[in-house]
Order: sequence, then structure tokens, then C-alpha cells
Amino acid sequence: MKESIAILWDIENVTPRSDSLFVNGLMEYASELGKVSVATAYGDWARGSIRKTSESLAEHSFEMVHVPYNKKQKNSADMALTTHAVELIYQYPHIRKMILVTGDADFRPLLQSLRKHGIETIIICDSQSASEDLLLLADEYKDFRDLIPDTEEEDDHGTDENNNQEAKHAISLPEALVLLKEAITVMNRRKKVTTLGAVKVRMKLLNDTFDENRLGFRSWKNFILFAEKQGAIELEHTANDQIISLANIDNKEPSGHMARLPQIMYNMLKAIRDCADKTGKQLVPFSSVNNRMLEEGSDIKKSGYSQMKKLVKDAEKRGLVKSESQGKFWYVEITDEGNEHFTK
Repeated sequence: MKESIAILWDIENVTPRSDSLFVNGLMEYASELGKVSVATAYGDWARGSIRKTSESLAEHSFEMVHVPYNKKQKNSADMALTTHAVELIYQYPHIRKMILVTGDADFRPLLQSLRKHGIETIIICDSQSASEDLLLLADEYKDFRDLIPDTEEEDDHGTDENNNQEAKHAISLPEALVLLKEAITVMNRRKKVTTLGAVKVRMKLLNDTFDENRLGFRSWKNFILFAEKQGAIELEHTANDQIISLANIDNKEPSGHMARLPQIMYNMLKAIRDCADKTGKQLVPFSSVNNRMLEEGSDIKKSGYSQMKKLVKDAEKRGLVKSESQGKFWYVEITDEGNEHFTK
């Protein structure tokens, strides 16, 4: 018998494009985990940014709780979701797993309560704004973009063989050290405390293939000690935790406020710009970007990406690009933040 699952969505915190098919992907993901007994979304349904999404929610039998937006009571939706989640614990004891679609740190007490009652929690978040401290309390977490299903169009690398190759691909040690410094830089820019656990969460959000065990380290702490010996980071011991910071040489660089991206990201940004300059249009087809990268000798497969869509998704998590589908075709454009990285 399938396990009963509840889905509670703070739609003001995680707001995919109405045409992103995220709701379809969310329900498909939940059905793989068990039987969805409760599905509720909370938000101000009069707001244009989420109004269209309500149509897709209704098609999937979501209960939509209307919480009028009020600047003086910005946490109204949070309170409604928390109250409902606590009620579910006692009213429906057969529900032992909850999917919370949010990344708001205000839900930390709720996750602590759910843990005490033995309820498994899965967070679906927007990695650009998600709280690392919240995700640390979850049994599992994902960026919402990871659940958006592919359309009928597949990139040139969409075969089962290539997908298997990607599954076997693991980030290399040099790439992991670059990723570590990128995660710290991102957290510094957002004024977040770079504790051991929080930095690992941010690294996994930026690249979910990171696994210290596959790199030959017995633990996350061993990987950090290695990075410290390599001069990539510095480790500070405090009364309550350990703080990771960039090495002094990185902090002194003029572009130290900017994260050094994986090279494949820079190659993609350049390809998008080249295509946009050629056509005079900001939105560029995925296939054109892929072809341009191949012309420049950059093969996404060598960086572990079986599809251009997967590379774009990781870039979108960083705020470098925006993508959208038009029918069965996908397009991408560089954001202001992407241009800032590209020209640094």
C-alpha cells in the first residue's frame, strides 16, 4: 500500500512561471513517493504573478487557500500553512511524509515539530532565495526547476546512453574546489553565515552531483580540511560552530565579490551572446546555443550534461539566465547578473 503524502505550497515564496509545467512535475514526483492525500497551496490569488498558476492547481485538485497580501502581515501565508501542517499531524496520523514547497527560514520551527513526530519532510525550493538553515532540517531537498518535465523536444544529447553517462559522471576534485568557493561567495553576497552545514547545502543546490564520498573523502569535514590544506579556504572555529571563509588571496581580488563560475557556464554565456548578436534577438533557441558551443570546441557532455536544458537549469539557479518554452521549443536569454559575470 502506498504511503500517504501531503503537499503544502507557499506559492508566494516559490513562484514558477505559469507555463513552466512545474505543477505537473511536482505531482508526478509526489506520486512516485506515495499517494497524495492532501494538496494545498497558499497565496493571494488576486495577484497577477500567481493567478494563472491557479488554473493548473485546480486541474490537479489542489485546495487553494486565499491569503490576501498585506505588507504589515507579510507572514500570513506562512501562518496559514504552519497551522494546517500541525493540524494534519493530529487529524490525519496516516500521513507520514510532507512535501513543503518553500524555502523560507520561518518554517524552521515547523520542520523541527514534524521531525519530533516522525514525519519525513521534503523541501522543494527556489535555490536563489532558499534558506540553507531550513534545508538542513529537511530529510531531502530539491530546486523546483529539477521537477519541471521536458517537453517533446529533446536536445542533441537526449538519448538513454547519454543520460546513463551523466548518471555516472561525478564532479571532479578541481571542479569541487571551484564549486566550494562559489558557494561561499554566493552566501557572502547574500550576507549569510557560512557554517559547515550551510555551505554544503549551497554547494548541492548549485550542483547536485557533488558528493564528497565519490571524491574519495570519508566525510564532508575531511573534504573541508583538504580544501583548507590546499589554500582554497580558511576554517574558523567559534564557540558554537565552524565558519568557512575564502582564503585571503581570493578576498583581495578586485572581483572577489563575484563567484568564479565553472568554465562551462562562461562558455554557455558567450555562446548565448554570440547567437543574440547574430540574430538581434535576446531569446535564443537551446539548439543554437549548443551548436555555437560545439563550434567553439565546448562539448557539454564532457562536463556531465546530457542535455542543454540541464546546463541552462543550473545556470538559472545562479540567476545567470532565464529560460522559457514556446510550444515544444525552449529558449534562453542572459540576465543582468549573467552579463555582470560575463564581463568581469
